[in-house]
Parts: sequence; structure tokens; C-alpha cells
Amino acid sequence: MKKITTLLAALLAVFFVNLSFLGTAEAARVAVLPLQLSDAVLERGGDFTSYYWDIMVDKFKYPDYELMDDEKISAALHDEEIKSFDKATLMSVADRTNSEIVVVMRLDRLDEESDYFRSDPVKIFRMNGEYAGYNRLTGKYYNKKFHEKYEVPDELTLKNDWQQMTFAEITKSYVYRTMKAK
Repeated sequence: MKKITTLLAALLAVFFVNLSFLGTAEAARVAVLPLQLSDAVLERGGDFTSYYWDIMVDKFKYPDYELMDDEKISAALHDEEIKSFDKATLMSVADRTNSEIVVVMRLDRLDEESDYFRSDPVKIFRMNGEYAGYNRLTGKYYNKKFHEKYEVPDELTLKNDWQQMTFAEITKSYVYRTMKAK
């Protein structure tokens, strides 16, 4: 009887140890193409490139997603710059990089101006560009040419990087639309 109890305890231990591996799925591979900047954006281009990567790392977290290495992506694309953000191009990138999700973004304009002739002075932030994302798992393709304009009271711009916060808010909303299941 003692041998049967020991055998059952050993079998249950093996079962419970392996239970966590039964329902696991492989992480979706994500190809995040580098942020494309126009000449008009180059003044703070490095800042926005790092903000862009921080957002992507935050949104595509392991174990659900696996961000692909830049070297693998550039080797698959042969240092080509993506000129068209249409679905066929992103599907081609997904095939060449062997990824399930492809994300690409371009900034054409990024500037601010002050308007002190109002009763409450404001800073006006304009951001133009294009974002595209393709999710091979769901077949969803999202493309947005954006022309964003935000006005912020001047006193709120003194102690924080409000351009970065606005850029992050816009980019996160587009990435969310790419990741949506349906």
C-alpha cells in the first residue's frame, strides 16, 4: 500500500510540474522597423527615436510578444527603406522577417509654436506623418496618415516634456489598434 501511495504521489508531482507547460503558446514575433524621420524633424530626431523604441518595448512585452533583433530585420530587408506603407509591402516584410506583426512609422513634421496673443498663452504642437501595422495572426492591417495638432497651456510646458507625452499618446493608440484581436 505504501508503494502505491508513493507511486501516486510521484505521478501527481510530475503532473503538477508539467501542468504549467500544457497550455502555453509561442510568443508572436514582432518586427518593429526603425522610425523614419524627415529632414524637418532631425533637430530632436534622436529623442523621438528613443521614445518610439521605449513605447514598442513597453507595448510588446515578453512572454506574449518577442521583439526581433534589429540585425535580423536589417539583414532580411537588406537596408532598404520602406517607401510605401501599404498592406502588400508589410505582408512582404512579414514574410521576409518571418514575423507575425510588423510595425512602421514615419514622422514628416514635428514642431511647436507659441501663441501669446490669447488670454491664456498656449503652445501649439503639430505632428504629421504616417503609421502602419500589420498583424498576420488576425489578418488586420491598420494604416493612418496623421495630422495632429495639440494645444497646451504655456504654464504646463515648463516642467515636463509635453512633446514626448503627446507623441507617446498618439503612438500608443496606433499600436493598440494594430494589436487588437478583432
